[in-house]
Amino acid sequence: IVVAVSDDHLWKMWALPDGNIIMTGEGHTDWLSGCCFHPRDTLLVTSSGDTTAQIWNFSRGRCVLTLEGHAQAVWDCSWHSCGDFTASASMDSTSEIWDVN
Repeated sequence: IVVAVSDDHLWKMWALPDGNIIMTGEGHTDWLSGCCFHPRDTLLVTSSGDTTAQIWNFSRGRCVLTLEGHAQAVWDCSWHSCGDFTASASMDSTSEIWDVN
């Protein structure tokens, strides 16, 4: 499985090696800059120019949590190895640690 983010406000997930699209995520209102798989669960976090990070649940096929608090675009995101926290880094010169529970 591979996920890519894009300027078209979407992320897409493909199955390898056949290249079939498994899922498309719609919900951000600006370009996407990054994504990161949860270390153990069926979750993905994405970062965007819309100043948010979003957590997506594959089994539900939708966004389950929008993380708001940055004043400018969010450049990147990542999960902590325990899976309870995600981090976001913004163009506003701040980083946030989010307790997703």
